[in-house]
Amino acid sequence: MMKRIAAMQHSKIITKEEAEKLQLQPMGKKHPIRGKIEMLKVGQLLKVSRIDFRWKRHTPARFCRAIEKQGDKLFRVYKIGGDTGWVVERVK
Repeated sequence: MMKRIAAMQHSKIITKEEAEKLQLQPMGKKHPIRGKIEMLKVGQLLKVSRIDFRWKRHTPARFCRAIEKQGDKLFRVYKIGGDTGWVVERVK
């Protein structure tokens, strides 16, 4: 029980005035790479480096499959030699 109380030392209930001073920003729900993939036009390609996409055991293909299920877009994902990243192509 003591560990739980110690972990809560920095969290507290605040007033509206205190919140206004904190420069609050809305939480983003999309990974920046997903946003770029969604904006691709047919025939365009997007190079995604491993520096920009660091999810373990996943590739940008995960985003492409989810976007394909939502609408009539179709993508191809290619791996760049040397394991440095991927290229996403919008096919449809």
